Parts: sequence; C-alpha cells; structure tokens
Amino acid sequence: MVQLDLIELADLVRPEQLVAEILRQNPQMPVPVPLEDLARLAGISKIEAFTSEGFEGALIANATKSQGAIFYSNRGPRPRQRFTIGHELGHFLLPWHRQAKFQCTAEDITSGGNKDWEIQANQFAAELLIPAPLVKTRLQKLKDPELAHIMALRDEFETSMEMTARRVVELSEYACAVIFSKDNVVRYPVWSPYFTHRLCVKKGERLPAKSPSREAASDPDEWHELDAHWWLVERRGEDTPESVYEQTLVQENGHKVTLLTYDPE
Repeated sequence: MVQLDLIELADLVRPEQLVAEILRQNPQMPVPVPLEDLARLAGISKIEAFTSEGFEGALIANATKSQGAIFYSNRGPRPRQRFTIGHELGHFLLPWHRQAKFQCTAEDITSGGNKDWEIQANQFAAELLIPAPLVKTRLQKLKDPELAHIMALRDEFETSMEMTARRVVELSEYACAVIFSKDNVVRYPVWSPYFTHRLCVKKGERLPAKSPSREAASDPDEWHELDAHWWLVERRGEDTPESVYEQTLVQENGHKVTLLTYDPE
C-alpha cells in the first residue's frame, strides 16, 4: 500500500524532486507503480477515460489545486494511458503549473512541444512510471544491455517500449545507444554516458546501408556484428572500435528500435 504526505511535497518545484520524495515516502514502491492510487492520495477524485479527437489528456482542478479530476484518451494502449495520467498528475503537483485546467494534445504528451510546463509534466511522468533507482537495481543484475532486457522491463513497469528503451540507455553503465526509426529513417538516437563515440547517422537520415536493421523482419534476440564505420564517426587520432553489435525490434507501422553496443577499448 502506498502513502503520500503532501506537506513534504509542498516546496518541491522540479519533477525529479517530487518523484524522489514520493519514492522516499514509499521505499518499497510496488511495480508497476500504482499511479491511480498515488493520484487519489494527491487529491484526484476522478480518473476517467474519454473519447476526444483533439486531446490526449486533461486536468480539471479547483483554484487551490487541492482537488481535481484527470481524463485520458481511451484510444491508446494501456502504457500510453498510464503516461497520460502521470503527465496530468504532474500538472496537478508541480506548484508553478498554476492553471486549474489543462487540455493536452498528443504532441504535448509525446514531445512537450515548446511549452516548459508540458516538458516538465512529461519528465514527471517518466520519472514516476519508471523510477531511476528501481531501474538501476535491475540493470545491475541484468548487466550487458539487450533488447530482451528492455522488453522485460517494459512489461514489468507497464511502460511503452520507447520510453523504457530511453530510460534503460540513459541509466546504463555500458557503452550502448538506441536508434528509433520509422520506414528506415532515423527519428532520433539516445546514448548512454559511456557511449563516447559519435554516431554517424542523424535524425532524418536513412539507417546505414549495410545494417541488418534495414530488414523488414528481425529476431530481437539475435546480435549482428557490423564494421564500426557504418555507425560511428572515425576521427583522426581516436581509437575507434573495429565492430559495433546491434539488435533490432521491428514494430508496427514501420517503427523499429535498434540497440547498439561495442566492446570497450
């Protein structure tokens, strides 16, 4: 059973501070994180699905932000609905989000657009749904990065593949990166602090010609070895790995997730 002392949250203004305090109050936080229970303890009296073409989520609160209701689109998969609820809860708890009413589009919840409060609400949702301390504990046991590990954590935390992959790579102590693509065109990459070599593919560019990630089907458990120059920039005076190892998960509608790693020098 989770608990929430709102007084301890009152002076915290950043998403990571709020989540850190929630975790401090709940040292045995269940997984998946009981989002609805935490929201109700925060003062959310209603959490309800709705049908809307224009909005992904909404928050309606009283003037003092002591009570409120959260609405989320019924169209998306459960991980996306959970993220939307977390996003709206972020609006409710972050003290400088002073509006009593938020109506958030798919773009707000996917990328945050150019609005600081939407970006912060997304940060809060990610931190709360897949908390760094819980992920790090699991990664220490799993050791080498693999797509199978990311998929297992995705199922355990009830989060999307994309959010889980990003979180795993950002927190990994191994040299690894993940490339998100659609129709073999790079959407964006994310890499760990230990992935110190620069990628030679950028947003909007096609996946490397010789990479198995271009194939229409894949076994996400299978590793492929590729000459490093297909993925990494070769710099004079810098020791570049000879090979890069990759795994790819082919998803729906042309989306793919490619995990890269290399042996440390």
